Amino acid sequence: MDFKIKGFCKIYFILFCSLFTYSAEANTRSLYLPAGDLGQILQEIAIKFGVSFSYDPALIKGKSNVLLNGRYTLDESLRLILSEHNITYELKNSGFILYRKPSKSVQPFIEEITVTSSFNQISEELTLTPKNIIDDLSFEEIKRSPSTNLAEAIQQMSGVTITRELGEGKKTSIRGGTPDFSLTTLNGMPVLANNDSPMDSRIQKEKDRSFDLNILPAELFRSVSIQKAYSAPSLPGGISGTIELDLINPSDLGDFYFYISPQIGFNDYSTDLAKNISSIISNSWENWGVLASITYSERSSEEQGANTFRWRNIPFDDVDLSALSQHDRDSLVNGDYIIPRGNRYSVWQASHERLGANLSLEYNTEDTHIDLDILTGYLKGNRYEFHVYPRGENSTPVVKNLSVITDVEVNEYNELVYANYKQANVSTENRAQSIETTYEQSTLSISKNLTNKLKMNALLGVELSKYNIPYSNKVYTRGVSDVSIDYRNTPYYADIQYSENLESLDMWVLDHGDLETYSSSNKYYFAQVDFNYLVNNTFEIQFGADWAAHKSKVANKKLNDIALDRESGSPLHLNEVPSAFINAQNAHKKLKWLKLHTNDTLQFFGLDPYRIEQNIGQTSYENEAVTEYSKGVYSSLNISLENWITDVGFRYQSDQITSIKAPSTPITYGVFLPTVNTAYAINNDWQVYLGYSKNYSKPTLESLDFYGNAHLTEHSKYVFNPDLKPYISNNTDISFNGQVGANKALGILFFYKDIKDYIVTTLIDGDNRQGYNTSSETLIWHDNAESAYQWGSEVSFKYLLQNTYWGFSMNASYNEGKVTYYNPATGLPLFKKQLPYLSDVTASGTIFYDSPKALFKISSVYRGSYIERAGEILIDEDETGFLPTTYFNAFFSYSFIDNWQVKLSAFNLTNEEVRQYSNSNYRANNTTTSGRSVYLGFSYTYR
Repeated sequence: MDFKIKGFCKIYFILFCSLFTYSAEANTRSLYLPAGDLGQILQEIAIKFGVSFSYDPALIKGKSNVLLNGRYTLDESLRLILSEHNITYELKNSGFILYRKPSKSVQPFIEEITVTSSFNQISEELTLTPKNIIDDLSFEEIKRSPSTNLAEAIQQMSGVTITRELGEGKKTSIRGGTPDFSLTTLNGMPVLANNDSPMDSRIQKEKDRSFDLNILPAELFRSVSIQKAYSAPSLPGGISGTIELDLINPSDLGDFYFYISPQIGFNDYSTDLAKNISSIISNSWENWGVLASITYSERSSEEQGANTFRWRNIPFDDVDLSALSQHDRDSLVNGDYIIPRGNRYSVWQASHERLGANLSLEYNTEDTHIDLDILTGYLKGNRYEFHVYPRGENSTPVVKNLSVITDVEVNEYNELVYANYKQANVSTENRAQSIETTYEQSTLSISKNLTNKLKMNALLGVELSKYNIPYSNKVYTRGVSDVSIDYRNTPYYADIQYSENLESLDMWVLDHGDLETYSSSNKYYFAQVDFNYLVNNTFEIQFGADWAAHKSKVANKKLNDIALDRESGSPLHLNEVPSAFINAQNAHKKLKWLKLHTNDTLQFFGLDPYRIEQNIGQTSYENEAVTEYSKGVYSSLNISLENWITDVGFRYQSDQITSIKAPSTPITYGVFLPTVNTAYAINNDWQVYLGYSKNYSKPTLESLDFYGNAHLTEHSKYVFNPDLKPYISNNTDISFNGQVGANKALGILFFYKDIKDYIVTTLIDGDNRQGYNTSSETLIWHDNAESAYQWGSEVSFKYLLQNTYWGFSMNASYNEGKVTYYNPATGLPLFKKQLPYLSDVTASGTIFYDSPKALFKISSVYRGSYIERAGEILIDEDETGFLPTTYFNAFFSYSFIDNWQVKLSAFNLTNEEVRQYSNSNYRANNTTTSGRSVYLGFSYTYR
């Protein structure tokens, strides 16, 4: 990796030096504009030259342009694409105006539409396209948004929600679907790369098909498109939608282009400055273009909060209950009260660095376009956890034959919301973890005009991603203290009080340690070829084929419960450990306690914290591997009439999937995916879109590798299902969008998804039990035994105050979708509830001021509660999820000199509390805050 980064920096330096040696024809741009809709091409030209334009929409409706490929001035490009039409133009200082060629001296009606890629843009809502419903975020908008990574940049797009880790965006859900139901493509090929959450209460070491968007910085990307409706030419695999990521290319930036933007950041919970620097350099010589972009950041972060190990009916025996009423004594002895376990105060700290770099090489001739992109990146760092909590019997404060309970209080649900314990067990947990995520991708795309009507596009790509935890180690201490646990006033953030000084060395003894290492990798190989044949101005035929191979591997090693004591077996007090290993933990806002340097402490006991295999003990191993091969062919017919555009197509996709759990019985299937999409221009201001499509998502990686044995009963067993099929979704989409006057844009969308072959854990019936040599065990497998549905609506509105630079934008959505959940231990149905990750209401709003010199915007993002997972996953948890959140961000930029801008970004202005619940009764599980962040920087652009 270091060699590749050094080589990349050398290339970047060479390109930077060309700033002083390159001289190009002034005011020209390298353009590759294929034949297509004239309105879209005019917008592309305006963006390339950084200007605005005005026109009467009726003037260009239904018109197309000739192919434009080469280096042109603005005047030359307009003259060439308008040569076949009865349209003329006039160049202005700020752009150009289109007119119908007059036969008499009559001034035409003009409706001004600005396309400067700024936030203040209305006309982009009006693109007439039948292929899908798409939301876009351009390169300029990414630069002009408060974002620490790509997930943060896209969270305000309609129908998009994100999850966060350590206060930063990570995973993306489209229309509230599980991340497994979203396909991510990068430069046209499907990709997959994961890391995990450090938090015990969240899913760790995730095995899903999503792409973690915090791996790469936002500044590397030309555009982000969210495709919500499906059409046959698009890659299948995401029944919720597709996130299309495209890297910046030289032709996007014209001639010589240089951009640099350094920033520093502050956070409430960190004493270290965050640092970020992004830079792009691009140049073109005749038919060639070269671009290098690089972004590097360092950041320290923290989350802190209160959490439980969930709630459980626990009978208390061998405990002094004499101070309680007879009713409370009987209830505690019988296990009638539901007891909160763990009751921790916690701090999660991390320091990480992120690097992303892209090298793009382009070649353009009149009929050929070749693009090679080489992308590399990493996200690595160290993470630390510190917890203090009662850790007696069943993770309660109780120590048998020692503890005394003097006071209790329960609520109407028989939940123990207050208790006072004397002589209780108290423990600390200290965790040190190293993480390394690397990502590498290379894509080669070729576009060739074979004839004046036939065009070929080809793509070859390879992606390699790895996620490693070289070590994840824990050290526990224990002591004795009186403790009270109170949920009465703050049900999601317990008030926990200890009688002892938790910063005293004398009260703690070392208990035990745990060691773990983990690694996962993904390899993707992809090839695609497409052909477009323009029959005439009405009909266009598109057909093609693609092939993909995906290999996923996981390896996990654990060595737990290592005694940390003297050779005699007697405990070791902290005052006998070198003082350099111990520090006061002063980060938590509620309580102070001691923390240990985990790895130093393990080495003090003769253990190797960095190489688990060098230690003596019972090490557990887990290995998983899935190999997939996919093939697809498609064809579509595009019909363009005066006010109608219709696309009718079909795709046939076949997959072969092999799991290491059953290498000799691969899963094979084929699916037929028809699509019909049409758009109709009602008038100059409004259009309607109608679509039907069938799409699919592959079985989850977790269902191919099982859950393991953690959820099974003594007489139950998981077996592999060789007949497993994908999730199938039949989709209906309807949308209306347009302009209300010259300064308002409105979009309304409705959709319905009928999801078949939903995968759940079920009992194997009698016929399928044949071949298994068992009659006493309960056999369970993953099967396509359920169906689900989802419907929803989205509204987007943008309003610009006339004759001002002020405006407002809003997106809101409502979703409903249900499925039956099953118990993974028994294979029996439990209940029917909302689909996982689906929030019923999401919304975002932005107030902005967007002038030529200054941009200011303050935005809020609301996400309603949602289920993360359900089914009796643990003995005391039938579901877990998150309560509603509202985040506020702000951004300000000011151009104080030509090409120079100062930028100020602020995130999480209210220090939002993230509350995770446990069980369908919404009991407290995990509540955290991550602090406010502010970034200050500047940017310089030369072009």
